[in-house]
Amino acid sequence: MSPVFSELRLLREAIEEDLDHRRIDENLGRGVYGYVGCLIRLVEDGDRDPARSLNEARSAAGFLRAVPRLPDPRPRIWSAPSCLA
Repeated sequence: MSPVFSELRLLREAIEEDLDHRRIDENLGRGVYGYVGCLIRLVEDGDRDPARSLNEARSAAGFLRAVPRLPDPRPRIWSAPSCLA
Protein backbone atom coordinates (compact mmCIF):
# COMPACT_ATOMS: atom_id res chain seq x y z
CA MET A 1 0.00 0.00 0.00
CA SER A 2 1.40 3.39 -0.96
CA PRO A 3 2.11 5.98 1.74
CA VAL A 4 -0.25 8.45 0.06
CA PHE A 5 -3.08 5.93 0.18
CA SER A 6 -2.36 5.30 3.88
CA GLU A 7 -2.42 9.04 4.58
CA LEU A 8 -5.78 9.39 2.84
CA ARG A 9 -7.24 6.62 4.98
CA LEU A 10 -5.79 8.13 8.17
CA LEU A 11 -7.25 11.50 7.26
CA ARG A 12 -10.68 9.95 6.72
CA GLU A 13 -10.44 8.14 10.07
CA ALA A 14 -9.48 11.40 11.81
CA ILE A 15 -12.54 13.11 10.34
CA GLU A 16 -14.72 10.21 11.49
CA GLU A 17 -13.29 10.49 15.01
CA ASP A 18 -13.91 14.24 15.06
CA LEU A 19 -17.50 13.59 14.00
CA ASP A 20 -17.97 10.98 16.73
CA HIS A 21 -16.68 13.39 19.38
CA ARG A 22 -18.66 16.31 17.94
CA ARG A 23 -15.55 18.45 17.46
CA ILE A 24 -16.61 19.54 13.98
CA ASP A 25 -19.88 20.53 12.39
CA GLU A 26 -21.85 17.39 11.55
CA ASN A 27 -23.24 18.54 8.20
CA LEU A 28 -19.91 19.75 6.88
CA GLY A 29 -18.09 16.81 8.44
CA ARG A 30 -20.27 14.22 6.74
CA GLY A 31 -19.74 15.94 3.42
CA VAL A 32 -15.96 16.09 3.78
CA TYR A 33 -15.89 12.49 5.04
CA GLY A 34 -17.76 11.38 1.91
CA TYR A 35 -15.55 13.50 -0.34
CA VAL A 36 -12.37 11.96 1.09
CA GLY A 37 -13.94 8.50 0.70
CA CYS A 38 -14.59 9.23 -2.98
CA LEU A 39 -11.02 10.38 -3.44
CA ILE A 40 -9.80 7.13 -1.87
CA ARG A 41 -11.92 5.07 -4.26
CA LEU A 42 -10.68 7.05 -7.25
CA VAL A 43 -7.07 6.51 -6.20
CA GLU A 44 -7.71 2.79 -5.65
CA ASP A 45 -9.18 2.49 -9.14
CA GLY A 46 -6.25 4.38 -10.67
CA ASP A 47 -8.52 7.14 -11.97
CA ARG A 48 -6.98 9.92 -9.90
CA ASP A 49 -3.45 11.08 -9.15
CA PRO A 50 -2.71 10.05 -5.52
CA ALA A 51 -0.64 13.14 -4.67
CA ARG A 52 -3.27 15.51 -6.03
CA SER A 53 -6.02 13.64 -4.18
CA LEU A 54 -4.08 13.87 -0.92
CA ASN A 55 -3.63 17.63 -1.37
CA GLU A 56 -7.35 18.06 -2.05
CA ALA A 57 -8.28 15.93 0.96
CA ARG A 58 -5.94 17.91 3.21
CA SER A 59 -7.44 21.16 1.96
CA ALA A 60 -10.97 19.96 2.63
CA ALA A 61 -10.02 18.76 6.13
CA GLY A 62 -8.25 22.04 6.84
CA PHE A 63 -11.33 23.98 5.81
CA LEU A 64 -13.48 21.75 8.00
CA ARG A 65 -11.29 22.38 11.04
CA ALA A 66 -11.18 26.13 10.36
CA VAL A 67 -14.97 26.45 10.45
CA PRO A 68 -16.36 26.63 13.97
CA ARG A 69 -18.90 24.01 14.96
CA LEU A 70 -22.27 25.52 14.19
CA PRO A 71 -24.91 25.53 16.92
CA ASP A 72 -27.85 23.15 16.65
CA PRO A 73 -30.80 24.82 14.96
CA ARG A 74 -33.45 26.19 17.27
CA PRO A 75 -37.01 25.16 16.66
CA ARG A 76 -38.80 27.97 14.94
CA ILE A 77 -42.29 28.89 15.99
CA TRP A 78 -44.20 30.05 12.97
CA SER A 79 -47.04 32.46 13.39
CA ALA A 80 -49.08 34.49 10.98
CA PRO A 81 -47.78 38.03 10.55
CA SER A 82 -49.91 40.59 12.32
CA CYS A 83 -50.94 42.19 9.03
CA LEU A 84 -52.57 38.90 7.92
CA ALA A 85 -54.36 38.14 11.16
